Amino acid sequence: MAGDDRISHLPDDLLQHILYFAPAKEAASTSALARRWRTQWLSSGAVNLDTCSYPGLLYPKRPAFVRDADAALAAHGRRRPLRKLTFRVEGNHRDNIRLFLRHGDDIKGIVDTVLTHVAARSVEELCIDARLEGRPDGVYYDLNVPSLPSENLRVLRISGCRYLKIPPVSAPVAFPRLEELRIHFCYDVQLQGLQRVIDSTPQLAVLDLHSVCIYSEYDVPAAAVDYGSPPPATLRCPSVTALVLSDCTWMDRLHGEDATGINLDAPMLRWFRYKTNLICPVALKSQATSLTRLDIDFSHDPCAATHDQIWASLWQCVDTFSNTRVLKLKLSDIEHVSGSETKKVQLPGSNMVLFHNLERLELEVQYMPGQSKAAGEAIAYILRCCPVISELRLSLSTTLEKHHRYVDAYRVKDQLDFGKSVDQFFSRHGRKNPMITYEVCDHIHGLSGESFACLQSSLRSVSLRFRREKSDIFGVRLVKFFAENAMVLEKMYIDDGNQKLHEHINHTVGRWVASSSSGFAVLPLGRSI
Repeated sequence: MAGDDRISHLPDDLLQHILYFAPAKEAASTSALARRWRTQWLSSGAVNLDTCSYPGLLYPKRPAFVRDADAALAAHGRRRPLRKLTFRVEGNHRDNIRLFLRHGDDIKGIVDTVLTHVAARSVEELCIDARLEGRPDGVYYDLNVPSLPSENLRVLRISGCRYLKIPPVSAPVAFPRLEELRIHFCYDVQLQGLQRVIDSTPQLAVLDLHSVCIYSEYDVPAAAVDYGSPPPATLRCPSVTALVLSDCTWMDRLHGEDATGINLDAPMLRWFRYKTNLICPVALKSQATSLTRLDIDFSHDPCAATHDQIWASLWQCVDTFSNTRVLKLKLSDIEHVSGSETKKVQLPGSNMVLFHNLERLELEVQYMPGQSKAAGEAIAYILRCCPVISELRLSLSTTLEKHHRYVDAYRVKDQLDFGKSVDQFFSRHGRKNPMITYEVCDHIHGLSGESFACLQSSLRSVSLRFRREKSDIFGVRLVKFFAENAMVLEKMYIDDGNQKLHEHINHTVGRWVASSSSGFAVLPLGRSI
């Protein structure tokens, strides 16, 4: 029946679970629906404060926001312990957000007002987020760590914090139940203070630092100061299993410059994601024997450093984590992988870094148009580093594509072509297109005629994504190379960029499959990698 009220027939525990995620103002308004709804929102265990629930300019919302926040916290405190508290402020101008959150001699900051409420002491999940409309960046408020509900807190997410006030050693704060700590877009975090927080969290499993400025300070006599190069920053994470270091800056204020590296002591680490825009290599001080997945993004700013520095940092990093089972690597200028820079970092008795346990390799790389010789050498070098991989996912793009003014227009047209192309691919009813009757060049410098252990015995799945252009058929040549040389290949997924898989390479690949000894299946690649 069209007008039937199905929501009211849901059990109370399911209604309360739904209201657990609703903004506080909207959740409270449900009490006017019927007698049954009067206490449902108070039993959800969550208060979600969001300025988007209040129309109009940001600063005039302040009195109503503070009033409603106090009322919602007080009401939940009387009904049942509060488990989740979110605090989200969004504005169209940075100064407006800071004014809304401001504190001074005559006014208390809203963040402190909310966190010091007696009902907040029982909170297990806390999220504080201040941002521009549609942009999760910028810094707007100071956060005093001792004001956090430390006793029961299990999840802490902080975003848009200007200064994280961490107490000194003489006034420690313990978080005995904290399992997840995420700090995004924070301007000023002292490394020694952050380390004290981590040391006070024996259950911490997830540590996520994104766009955080971390600085080191040393309390040592002036006579003992060494004004040479700054030492590597050291971060101890004894219980962490998932670690993210993304776009963070590491400063050494004693030496007045960036740290020269990061030493991680994380023996329990299973998943590590590292993205950097600085010359700051990461190394493990203790072996992470349980490491399963490694994500590295070295799509660096070409103006930030020399190629020698970038690639030396890259190979120092992958050398340390070489026991991983899954590696996702994003690179710009892949041509430099096989250059002289890689020879600077070698394992004892070897001429390259080897991933003896690696099962899946995901590469997202850029190369210069017309430089397929160097790109082929780089891919060959990487394949030799991975002798036992069973799955390869390779996404190729040229260094010019990201600056192409027509990329968005191409994307729209590609999506329209995709459905038709997939139907044609599986039906095989289309006529043979004369555009693909040419023979693709066999030779790829660095790959053709060479032997690779993974191609002989382990590689069973290959996914290739590229944009086929008349002036650049490097991706098509790679398809042919793997079709003819991967001896145990079972599946090959192909996306030629403009989604016209059937029209462009279907028949050509068919001939390669027919002549292949492995008899693998060729399938269109979805948008998952």
